[in-house]
Amino acid sequence: MEELVKYFESLEARIAALEEAQQTNEAVIASLEAEVEELKSRPAPEPQVVEKVVEKIVEKPVEVIKEVVVEKPVAAAAPTEPETPETPETPETPESPAEPIKEEPAKEEAASPKAALYGKAVDDIRMAISLGDRFLYQRELFGQNAELMQATLTELNGLHTYEEAIAYISARFQWDTESNTYQQFLVTLHRRFG
Repeated sequence: MEELVKYFESLEARIAALEEAQQTNEAVIASLEAEVEELKSRPAPEPQVVEKVVEKIVEKPVEVIKEVVVEKPVAAAAPTEPETPETPETPETPESPAEPIKEEPAKEEAASPKAALYGKAVDDIRMAISLGDRFLYQRELFGQNAELMQATLTELNGLHTYEEAIAYISARFQWDTESNTYQQFLVTLHRRFG
């Protein structure tokens, strides 16, 4: 019997606690309803005009600079016939002393068209990509995937020729080959592979 008494006392305590919690909840609900009524009675705020600024990146078409290099023929030394010991050796003089033969500038001239078209050659493609181009390529060619772009650049660096790089890109991606961004990326590849 004592157990029943204790049980009923515990039930009465729980009921009292629940009634107290209900009164607290009703008080909170009443204050929230008062706040809602106050908000309803306030005049509506005037609509604010928010200007939305949309940046549009204007892509400059890649300018291909074509440089016409006219190479002057370098006078090659005529093949000499084996000399006989009776012939005295005389120093050879160029035919026209006004135009000395220079081999080094000819090498520089031969390298200048590629440098003028594509820029200075690089050993790592990443060195040929500016920060702005990096974001452009990542957004338009690699679908905002920086990891894919880094992995692709690493793979491209491991290739040996421009043709291998183009074949790799064609097999892996479905890029619009007419887009300015793609053309600009090809210029970057030329800087790596020449």
